[in-house]
Order: sequence, then C-alpha cells, then structure tokens
Amino acid sequence: MSKNIVIVGYGPAAAQTAQTLASSLPSGYRIVAISSGPGYWPIAALRGAVVPGWEDKPIASTDNAFPKGGQHVLIEPATVVELRRNSIVLDEAAAGFDAEIPFEYCVLATGSAYPYPCRPRRSTFADAVADLRQTQQEVAAAKSILVIGGGPVGVEVAGEVAEYYNGKDGRAKKEITIVHSHDRFLHESGWKDKFNSTLKQQLEAYGINVILGQKVVDGPAESGKVEGGSRAFHLDNGQSVTADYVFVAHGNAPNTGLVRDFDASALDEKKRVRVRPSLQLEKYDNIFAVGDITNVKEEKTFYASKGHAPVAAANILSLINASKPAKAVKPTGQMLVVTVGSKGGAAQLPFGFVMGSWFTSFAKGKSLFIADFKKLYNAPA
Repeated sequence: MSKNIVIVGYGPAAAQTAQTLASSLPSGYRIVAISSGPGYWPIAALRGAVVPGWEDKPIASTDNAFPKGGQHVLIEPATVVELRRNSIVLDEAAAGFDAEIPFEYCVLATGSAYPYPCRPRRSTFADAVADLRQTQQEVAAAKSILVIGGGPVGVEVAGEVAEYYNGKDGRAKKEITIVHSHDRFLHESGWKDKFNSTLKQQLEAYGINVILGQKVVDGPAESGKVEGGSRAFHLDNGQSVTADYVFVAHGNAPNTGLVRDFDASALDEKKRVRVRPSLQLEKYDNIFAVGDITNVKEEKTFYASKGHAPVAAANILSLINASKPAKAVKPTGQMLVVTVGSKGGAAQLPFGFVMGSWFTSFAKGKSLFIADFKKLYNAPA
C-alpha cells in the first residue's frame, strides 16, 4: 500500500511543491493533493475582471496536475475540514478514499483569503470564467468606481480600469476614486517614499482621485455593482464619494483555520504558521507549510513562494531517506512590483532600489506571468 504525502491546497505554491516532489519520490510513496477548485492566478485576475479577452487567463484546470495512470492523485473539488497528527479529514469521501486520509508527510498550502476578484467566487473553471466576464460587463456599464483600499491590489485594479477605459476606441473614461486608510500606499517601514510617490503620480496622471488617510465607513463587504444604482459612500472625516461600482481591495488574511483548530500554538500573532527554516512546523517534523500562510519574513508574493517548493520537497525526501532535513528557506525580504496597467507601475528591489514604469512593464505588466502560470498547471496557454 502506498504511503501518502498529502498536499492541502493546490495553488501555485502547492503545485510547485507537488511537481518538485513527483519527479523524485521513491516507489511506495504517492502524492495526494487536495484542491477546492481550479488553479487561480491573482496576479492576472484584476485585469481579467476588467479587460475582455482576459477572463480565462487567470484560471487553469487541474485536470493535468499529474500524468494519467501514475501513482499521484489530485482530489478536486474537495475541502479538508480537519488536520490531525497523521491524517486529514475531508468533508466527504472521495473516489478511492475514505473521508479520513492518512499521511506520512503533509504540506499545508492553503494560501490566503481576499475579496473577489483577487480570489475566485466560483468553484469550477467555467463558472469562474463566467464570473469574470460578468464583472467586465458590470465595470463597462459603471460610470463611477470606488476602490476601497490602496495597497498593491487597490493600486493595480484602479490602474487596469483607468488604462482600458481611457476615452479611446469608444471606451469612455470612468470616474475612479481610491480611498486608503493610511497616508501612503505601502505604509510599513522600509518602503521608500519614491516607490509610493511614483505610484501616486501615475494614478493621478490617469485622473484618478486618490484619498489617503481616510476610511470608508459604510462600504460593502464584497466587490460588485451598487444595488439600486449610484450612491454616496461616507468617509470617516465626514466627506463622501459617489460610485455605482465598488472594488473591495483590503482584508487579506492567511487561511490557517485548520492549523488553529489542530494546534493554536502553531500560529503566531498574525495567524501565520510558525515554521522552522526547513519549513517544518515548529513542533511537528512530518508537517510542512509553504506559501502565504508561513511566518517567513518576506512579502507574500508568488516570487517569494517559488523559493519554498524546493526546500519543502528536498527536506521531505531527506526524511524519507532517513537523513536530517538540511535545506533552509532563504527569505526574499522586502521586494515588490506593483503595476499601473500594462505600461506603468513601480518596483522596489532588494537594497531599496526603486524602478519605474519601463522596468515594471517589462518585468510584470505586459505578461502578468500568464505563461508561467499555465505551465505550472500543464494547461494550454
């Protein structure tokens, strides 16, 4: 009987870990990956919610996660409802499996929660594509758009709307307002003033109204068109902003409820999983965590998570071979690339170097790494 390596979640960090492991596992071991739905690419989802023709680009089927007829298995759609010391429990039994699936090793890759469109609302490929297409139509019909939250997601979605609806080719400009509760977009220590000011200047050059240091006190919980048409949304300084469509761009939180219910002490004060440099949980040698949920000191980006997969895979293989895990994660630190449409944006690189539109467009804005994403899921580009 095969010994299971269970991977909980099948986002980009999980897919990379699975692929790295799959090519090196000895006979007698198999990967059992659990996915709640198709692959989703938040990096391109914001453009997919605005620009026609992009709606299928942030979504990839998991059908080709592993070669057909091989020992590795992906169960989808399925939800893990409980983590145990040596097993996980599904919401219901899957084909060929009981609801409880034992494991020798487990990789937790449950990612983070974020309002749509940065995370999907639908659990099938077709429904997720249709959802983005519907959002495109609602944005097209809107005259005034409010973006609540001015972190990277808020900046990027405002840039996508402003670039596409630029007053050309019959696409009338939208009245766009960003409201951010801090006095800078990236307000944590270490982010350069030039990084923030470059983004602000580019947004304002599009005619976007940027309001910093204020909160929307009566905003919706989810992105969408305003029911009943345009209405005023109130700020905590007594002012108001009128809009008929709202993008909610705040509320990012790690999906660590499984770990909390298993062992609350395994989480830090930010509800992230405490991991060793080997990416093993501090008190559990056979349980690993990768991606957004870890407390590795770095920005929670796809670029950062790329460094987790080879570490977790190598250390699981070491344990299988009765060796001590020796590979350690190397935090990427404070580095971020924020686009303003396909041609604009800014980036802060290691050692505090700030780059502008040309670099950002070349590195990220034009492609949004779609080819890398589709390749990760063995999906057609």
